[in-house]
Amino acid sequence: MRIRFDLRAIPVLLAALGLWAVVGGWYVAVAPANLSGPDNIGIVLSTFGACLFFADSLAFRWLKVDGWVVFFKLWFLGLLFIAWGLLEWLRAYQSGFWLIFTLHWLVVAALLAASWRLRRRPAADAPSRRLRESTGPISLR
Repeated sequence: MRIRFDLRAIPVLLAALGLWAVVGGWYVAVAPANLSGPDNIGIVLSTFGACLFFADSLAFRWLKVDGWVVFFKLWFLGLLFIAWGLLEWLRAYQSGFWLIFTLHWLVVAALLAASWRLRRRPAADAPSRRLRESTGPISLR
């Protein structure tokens, strides 16, 4: 296993932090006042993971950037944060907040599905792109 760090990962990480700040600010305005402690830790971690996954998917789609931090790709780190947030929230689950729990995880799942679709390249464009990359913009064959 190689230790890798790609400098192109820094702007993606900064974009994920900015998105996390915007989403977190919106969430603070909507969340109930008595939801605190481990519940919020799970929300914070999973929201950061979702923002990281989304930012990496956008960077991969638009800029063809595949960022690495230490041993993992950025999208995998996002999934780790999401799983960590889920574990923290399940440990402190309160039945009175089942609606918030369900809504949060449905939104995270929808964001993951949309981000995963962003990461996939369209099948119709792939053969022509490979041909263009192998022969250049103009081919005399």
